[in-house]
Amino acid sequence: MSERVQLQPSIDLRMVSGFLLLTFAISWGGLAGLGFADIDLGSSSGQGLGTIIFMGGPAIAAITLLRIRRSSIRQGTGLSRGRLRWIVLAWVAPAGLTAVMIGVGAMLPETVVTADYSAFLLELGLSEGEAAATIADLEATGVPVAVLLLGLGLALGGTLFALAAFGEELGWRGLLLTELAPLGFWKLSILTGLVWGIWHTPLVLLGLQFPGEPAAGIVSMTAATVAWSPIYTYLTVRARSVLAATFFHGSFILGVFTSVFLADGSELVISPFGIVGIVAALVGITACVAHDRLHAAEQITTGDPLNPWSRNEL
Repeated sequence: MSERVQLQPSIDLRMVSGFLLLTFAISWGGLAGLGFADIDLGSSSGQGLGTIIFMGGPAIAAITLLRIRRSSIRQGTGLSRGRLRWIVLAWVAPAGLTAVMIGVGAMLPETVVTADYSAFLLELGLSEGEAAATIADLEATGVPVAVLLLGLGLALGGTLFALAAFGEELGWRGLLLTELAPLGFWKLSILTGLVWGIWHTPLVLLGLQFPGEPAAGIVSMTAATVAWSPIYTYLTVRARSVLAATFFHGSFILGVFTSVFLADGSELVISPFGIVGIVAALVGITACVAHDRLHAAEQITTGDPLNPWSRNEL
């Protein structure tokens, strides 16, 4: 037993703790700075600026620490082309998981199935008038609006929103996954999910998510990030690239469709970070484990230490 422990790779606690401290300092400190500067974080411009600063924290922290250590950013974060088919799968997977969320929500007694397509555009920052006009134009094409919005969501998820998500993923599924790989798939996923959820706390307290329900919102957000984290880990390791998590995160904007098709339910229920999201994440985890145990040439969900950027066939 002692020989096995000696052979297992160790975790650089200084690197991990330094990354977490710097990430929280940049993200939380950045929002606090905007508040002291009297910038309205409830406005569109304030939210946009706050999002850029907040989401950029993990990437800035990762790059800074790797530069200080004089280590390769590419090797230290899995920033490579990786396996294209897994990156493409990560990009489109949120469409199927969103369908699961809507299906779960439709079975709940307090939710009503609807088709308020403007909710998707409102989430993108359009005004009510602009959203209504855009929906009218889309309906005039003769193509189902849901199909057009799905295409728009995937296009944005693979471009603009992927760029924003990169600020998070270079840290969470890049450096942190690399550093925590000795813990194995489940422990590193759960730990990352916990930190990731707690990191969102200022956004919940500001009412940008779960408005009016901050305490329950923080609990729900953290439970959801823990639930979603194994899927991010699985796609990233299979792709051998942090880009898989980046595109998955970017296309997660499709989760807004829960507010398009589900109404009269609390955000704690119908949000991608509420009950329907957590259930969908569990379905996604089941699919990942099934693939790992039944199809993959090499299993990664066993709990053994990971070598996430290995060139071995996975």
